Amino acid sequence: MGMMNKMRENTAVVLYVLVFAFGGLWVLQDSGAFDALGVSTGRDVARVNGEPIPYDLFQQNVEGRVDQYQQQGVEITPAVQARIEDEVFNALVDNRLREAEMDRLGVSISESEIRAAFTGPNPDPIVLQIFGDGSGGVDRARLNAFIEDPESFGATQEYLVLLENEIGNSRRQAKLDALIEATARVSRGEVEDEYIRRNQRATVEYVALRYSDVPDDQVQVTDSDLRTFYNENQAEFERLRTFAIEYVAFEKVPTPEDSANVRESLNNVRTELEAAEDAAAYVATSPYSAGEAAFVPASEMAPALAEAVYSDLTVGRIVGPVIAGDEGVLAQITNVRAADDTSVKARHILFALDDLEIAQRIKARIQQGEISFEDAAVQYSTDQSNKAQGGDLGWFSAGRMVQAFEDAAFAAPVGVVSGPVETQFGHHLILVEQRASQEVELLQLTLPLQGSFDRLLEEAEDLRYYSENEDSSFGDEAARRGLQVQTANVTDDQQSIPGLQVGRDALRWIRTSNVDDTSDPLDATTAFVVYHTTEVTPEGFRPFDEVRDEIEPRVLLEKKKEIQLARLQEASQNAGGDLTAIAPAVGQSVQTLESAALNAPVIPGIGREPRVIGTAFGLRSGTTSAPIAGDGAAFIVRTTTLTGGDVSEMTDEEREQIRTQLLNRKRQMVRQQWLQNLRDSAEIEDFRDRVL
Repeated sequence: MGMMNKMRENTAVVLYVLVFAFGGLWVLQDSGAFDALGVSTGRDVARVNGEPIPYDLFQQNVEGRVDQYQQQGVEITPAVQARIEDEVFNALVDNRLREAEMDRLGVSISESEIRAAFTGPNPDPIVLQIFGDGSGGVDRARLNAFIEDPESFGATQEYLVLLENEIGNSRRQAKLDALIEATARVSRGEVEDEYIRRNQRATVEYVALRYSDVPDDQVQVTDSDLRTFYNENQAEFERLRTFAIEYVAFEKVPTPEDSANVRESLNNVRTELEAAEDAAAYVATSPYSAGEAAFVPASEMAPALAEAVYSDLTVGRIVGPVIAGDEGVLAQITNVRAADDTSVKARHILFALDDLEIAQRIKARIQQGEISFEDAAVQYSTDQSNKAQGGDLGWFSAGRMVQAFEDAAFAAPVGVVSGPVETQFGHHLILVEQRASQEVELLQLTLPLQGSFDRLLEEAEDLRYYSENEDSSFGDEAARRGLQVQTANVTDDQQSIPGLQVGRDALRWIRTSNVDDTSDPLDATTAFVVYHTTEVTPEGFRPFDEVRDEIEPRVLLEKKKEIQLARLQEASQNAGGDLTAIAPAVGQSVQTLESAALNAPVIPGIGREPRVIGTAFGLRSGTTSAPIAGDGAAFIVRTTTLTGGDVSEMTDEEREQIRTQLLNRKRQMVRQQWLQNLRDSAEIEDFRDRVL
C-alpha cells in the first residue's frame, strides 16, 4: 500500500504523455477507469441490466478511436463515424457485462498484485511500454526514480489513478479469461484427427455431371414447386420492419464551370511548360508542383490520368489537363520502363457461392450481347462497393486481390469475359479492360477543384421545400428539376445504404419516419441526400410474390440436381458400380484427382466440393460411392489410394503444435460463446438514437 499511496500523493503530467504513448485513452476508457473519476453528464447512451453507460464515457472513447483512425490516414466519413460508434458501443456493453460477471464470480485483484505488476519479475505490459529499456525489459532505474519522486516527471494524481486502475482491471480480466478458458480441453483423439485431416492424401477417380449442363428448357418448374419451396424455407424470408425510400443525391462534384476554370488555368501552365528549356526546373518552382519526377504504376494513378497517360507512352509528351477526382492534373512523361508488376484495369460481377449456375447464365447473356457487362453488374452483383459503377475495380497490380481472382484477372485477355472464378467471397465474372506492363515517370502539376457546395445545399433544400409545400409529389418535383430519383429498402437493423456513405443521422431519420415524410438535406460524404419514405412494412415474412424471382433459380437448380443424380443412379445400377461402365453411359469419362486433401476440398474446373471429398476419404481403398449431390455437380467417386496421415509418424513437436492450435481455437470460441450468452440473457437498452 505504501508505494501506491506515495505515487498518489505526488503525481505529474508525465502520465498523460506516457498513457498516450501506450496507445491513447481507448484502453483506459474501455476499462471503466473514467467511472472511477466520476465522469458523467447525467445522460446515458445505454443501460445494461440497469447499469448506465454515460454519454461522456462513450463520447471520449469515440474521440479516442477517431484519433487513432486519423493517425492512420483514414478519412472520417459519416459511414466511418457510424462504424466507430458501433465498435465503441459494443465494446462498452461487453465491458459492462464482463465487469458484472467478475463481481458475481468474486474475481478481484489485491494491492500486492498491482504492486507486483509494477516492480515484480513479470511486469504488466503497460509498465513495459512506459518504462521499457528497449530490449524487452524494464528500465528499473527510471521506474524506481519515478516511484521515489513522481514530481520530477511532472505527473498528476488523476493519471496515476487511471494507470493503477487500468493495470488492476487488466489483471482482473486476465483472471476471468483464465476461468473461462479453463473449460476448453483438447483430447488426444482430436489431435490425431486433425493430424490425419492435414496430412492424409487420396487418389480419387470420379464421374461428374454438372448441373449447368442441363438446359433450362428441359426442366419444368411449376408454381406449385415454387410455393412448396417457399413454405418449406419460409424462415429464410423473415424480415424486420422495412422502409421503402426514394432519394435524390446531390453529388459533391464541381460544376462544369469549376472544371473549365481549372482546365483554363492548367492550359496556361501547359503553354509555359512547353516553352520551358528545363521542364524539371520549371515544375520545381511552380506553385502547382506535385514534387520531383517519380515513377508511378498505373495502379497508383487516378483512373482518368492512367487512361490518358497509357494511351501514348511517348517520352516527353505532355498529358492533360485531366480532371482526375477532385483535382486537375497536368503531367509530362519523362521516362518509361518495364514495370516490376503488370497492372490491369478490370470490372467484376460477384455472385454468392451457391449461385454458380446463375453466374454462368449471366456470362452467356453478356457474351451473346443480350446485356452489357456494366448493366449486368448493376443488376446482379452482390458487391455493394462497386456495383453502382458497373463493377469497376479500377487499376490494380499483383498482391491487391485474393489469389484466385488475381490469377484469373492477370491471365484474362483484354475485352473477354472470364470466369466464373471462385473465391471465399463467391463466384466472379471478370472483364479486363486494359493491361499495363510498363510504368511511367511523371512530372506532375496539380490544381484542386473548388466546388461550391452551398449551391448544392440550396438545390437540395429547394427540392425538399417544394415537394412538401406545392401540389407536386417528391418524384414529380425531382423530375421537373431533371434530378434522378433512386430507391432502396432499409430494415430496422441496417447500418448502411448501398451506394451511399451515410451516417447515423440518415438511418435514424429513416427509422423514425412515416409514409410521405421528406428529410432535410443530410450529408453522405460525397453527396447531400434528400430522402422520402414511400412505404413502411411491418416485420414479418416477405410475401411469396416478392421473393418468387429469388426462389425460381434455386428451385431450377434443385430440379437439375435431381435429373443428374437420377442419371448417375440409373447408370450405376446398370453397371454394378463400375466407373468405367458408368462414365460412357452418361456421356462422360473417368477423371482422376491426385493428392486430394480434406483441408483443401477443391475439384479442378468445378470448385469447392467438401461433401464429395469428405465422402472419398470415408471410403475404403477400391470402393465406389453412391451418387453424391455436390455443390456444382453430381458425382460418383472411387478412392484408389489413401496415403499419409499415419499418427504413429507424428512427432512430439507436431503433436504439441496441433494441440496448441486447437486449444487456442477452442478458447477463442469459448470466450465468444460465453460473451454471446451474456448478451442474450442481458437487458440492453440502447439510447443512441435519443442522444446522438
